[in-house]
Amino acid sequence: MFELLKLVPPNYSSDVAVLIFDSTKFLPSLRELMPNARIALLTSEQTPKLLSVCKKFRADIFTSLPTEPKIFDVIIAEEVLTFAQDFYRTLLEINHLLKDSGFLLTQFLNVRFVGVLENLRRGEFSTHEKRFWAKWDVVKILNDATYKEIRFLPGERAEISATDWENFGFDNFSDDLTTKIWLVKACKCTAEVAALKDLYTPEIRAELARLLHRIEYDIDAEKNLQALIELVQRENIFADYLTDFTEQTVIHPLKQKFILQAVIDK
Repeated sequence: MFELLKLVPPNYSSDVAVLIFDSTKFLPSLRELMPNARIALLTSEQTPKLLSVCKKFRADIFTSLPTEPKIFDVIIAEEVLTFAQDFYRTLLEINHLLKDSGFLLTQFLNVRFVGVLENLRRGEFSTHEKRFWAKWDVVKILNDATYKEIRFLPGERAEISATDWENFGFDNFSDDLTTKIWLVKACKCTAEVAALKDLYTPEIRAELARLLHRIEYDIDAEKNLQALIELVQRENIFADYLTDFTEQTVIHPLKQKFILQAVIDK
């Protein structure tokens, strides 16, 4: 199994929608990991060999990115940070395609890897159009592209000493200096928010948020509080969910307490 797929949670639902950028190599492992998944491959070529592989592993072919929002649970874009011409725009497009509980799997070449540093010390840095990043650069890029939770896992490592560079003052947190490639999982939402969004329809959540904001800012507060109570009762919104949703939506703590007490007491 390819290392990027280690970032897929254990027992992850097999009935999901997955998009892969430009690589059939993930198809066998993905199909084994997710037997019932709806898998699509984004590719500009349609050779007989590629068509045969996609047919074997039941993968659809896209020649361009879809425009509909929130249609994929997982998107694998292994080289987006390394080779994509406009990587930032691509990351935004991927975010647009991900469901609220979805995530991107990618990787990047580590500019702090001792092999790169040794070449720099000798005055050599031949990129061959490849991009190199430090972890904090990738965190900033993904945050700017509105990803909310980012996890790193070491990919390719080197069994070499980083002592000289540590003595120079280079931090080696999580063996960063001996990691050539970092694997990345970037979630569209935090796990907490994703869980909230999965339980009720977008229409119910939108109405819930609208009523909470109107009560918070004293816009027909009594009328909207009654409407909120009716919504909670009609849709069987349980207390823990309402509490978490209110804490994510309402800024003022005193208003949070007032709303929750008024609704839950009913």
